[in-house]
Amino acid sequence: MEITLATERLFLLEDRLTADDAEQRATERRAQAFGSGIGSLLQRPKVEEISLIARQRRLEPFWHVIAHASYQYERRRDYTVPGSAPEVRAVTIHDTRYELDQAVGAERAFRMTALEHCRDEFRNEVYTDGLTGAPVADGPALIAGVRREVEDPVTLSADGTAVLPPEHRSSFVVRKSLAEVMKPVHADRILEESVALETSDLYYRPVMAFEFVWQGKDRTGVIEFDLVTGQMRQGKPLIGQLRGIVSRDLLFDVGADTVGLFVPGGSIAVKLAKAAIDNRS
Repeated sequence: MEITLATERLFLLEDRLTADDAEQRATERRAQAFGSGIGSLLQRPKVEEISLIARQRRLEPFWHVIAHASYQYERRRDYTVPGSAPEVRAVTIHDTRYELDQAVGAERAFRMTALEHCRDEFRNEVYTDGLTGAPVADGPALIAGVRREVEDPVTLSADGTAVLPPEHRSSFVVRKSLAEVMKPVHADRILEESVALETSDLYYRPVMAFEFVWQGKDRTGVIEFDLVTGQMRQGKPLIGQLRGIVSRDLLFDVGADTVGLFVPGGSIAVKLAKAAIDNRS
């Protein structure tokens, strides 16, 4: 088996909504920071009782992985072939005589052994949330927007932005994707067996979080805006000081020396391939 690994790339999705616009929208809807439902209807704060106390820009990760497998193989199978007419009792093919019997219903047929030349193709493409491991439904739309490739992850936090390292590492996502394309085949002889990790990209999407306090109630709430899609959601508490530096070694942990740990089978040849960089902007 031959496995080809794509170049691991890191991208930052550019903001479509400015931080100032997000703050204005959050301020206008600040009451929503304290939830919804029956409880909130009974205790609904007045907007003048709510104050903005903190804001935070952070980057949240998701993976885009594409795996492809190709298998070429041969196998011998028996074929049942009906005769062209009821009166046919035997046929000769390449000097071999085949007697017809009643194998196919009321029709006469003969059996012959053939060598099948087969090719199977399997492809798996996933967008996976780097924090939860859940599918990212809007992944295709997100990566179709403006983005820039990042060589040094340290630059992502240069302006104080909180950069969240993925809880689900690249090896987790790649292992699952490879499992979807590495299928058993019914073969007498395998001629070629290859697996390609065509894409192994990590994307960071920008999010602005705003923390509000309900004065007199000692309650806080958070509203978040996705700066790419503009979607608002009730958020979690702001992230404290992150320890350590986000490096490429921390983000990417799949290499030629680790593939064999989660790819079952015998001899495995792993090679690295330079992935074509999409220059769309």
